Amino acid sequence: MSWAQVLQFRLARHHLVNQAPKKDLVRVIGDIGGVQAQVMSAAEMQAAVRVRCKVEDVRTSLWKDKTLVKTWLMRATLHLVPAADLPIYSAAMGSFGIRNTNAWLKYMQITEPELNTIVDAIGEVLDGQALTREELIARVGKGRSERIQLALKSGWGGLLKPVARRGLLCFGPSRGQNVTFVRPQQWLGTWREADPETALAELARRYLRAYGPATKTDFVRWWGQWPGVGNTAWAALAEELAPVSVEGQRMDMLAADLDRLTSMKTEHSVRLLPSFDPYLMGHAKRDHLVASEHGSRVSRTAGWISAVVLSDGRVVATWTHEVKKGTLAVTVDPLRKLASATLKDVRLQAAALAEALDLDDAAVTLA
Repeated sequence: MSWAQVLQFRLARHHLVNQAPKKDLVRVIGDIGGVQAQVMSAAEMQAAVRVRCKVEDVRTSLWKDKTLVKTWLMRATLHLVPAADLPIYSAAMGSFGIRNTNAWLKYMQITEPELNTIVDAIGEVLDGQALTREELIARVGKGRSERIQLALKSGWGGLLKPVARRGLLCFGPSRGQNVTFVRPQQWLGTWREADPETALAELARRYLRAYGPATKTDFVRWWGQWPGVGNTAWAALAEELAPVSVEGQRMDMLAADLDRLTSMKTEHSVRLLPSFDPYLMGHAKRDHLVASEHGSRVSRTAGWISAVVLSDGRVVATWTHEVKKGTLAVTVDPLRKLASATLKDVRLQAAALAEALDLDDAAVTLA
């Protein structure tokens, strides 16, 4: 099969061909394995380019309806996922999540037994209440050594990430300028335990539905480094997989999707994707999405993934934006000269995004 077919398939599975109705917001986010949310505004836009909704609808789903939840998951990064799916993620992440290596423990100046004790303590402290990071540190750190208190205060999630992977912590509504953390079982009001291996197989299955065809290496990159996680997941799905060749590259996909992919008719499309968009995050390499000489413009320093313009599923430009007097001002930086028809489509996409952001208008200029 061709890359054109594969990209058309992935665009459709990522809801980037036709936007879904607002009622399907949570389902769409689940279909693509969550949206990456270390920059919350980017996560809201990732949802809005796939669903006919306002960014306020994402906030309502998170903090009022509690049908979405925010926590650290794949690649130890923040994601929004359907609240009903969190027990599946937690079961798989708890057993197959990013490993607490000796080097990390040494850097944190903490031992494995101490880590396990702190994880349990944080879960107990959060039972039934929302706490800011400072409140959490004060309560868990009380009576512990200065070394442990310093570990609790470490940046980038530090000791909170292992707690989240165990399903004992997620984000609650902000209190002023401070984020809060809650115990998911109480915050969501429902919880069901899941078998870790069954959960991993289900998430690998969902991954392939949205990001396939793919390799085990691709899945490991999407999931986060854990020894053997690709082999374990692929073994669990052995009877469901079909090997395929994409212009000479050996990959796997769900056999149930073969007919759908091979019958795909390629249709021209132009889409604006926000920073850290999941479409760009699912594979070990991005050569099939962006020419290698332009790779550094998409995958930037410190793990930053640029907002991009897609044409037929491939990156043709990056873009930035700012809000000026109620207008979404988009600046497009092409990788190559863009056709006038492409720019026209970019303007239509920018106008739709402005509406999702509750802005009056959009303006597009070239860098």
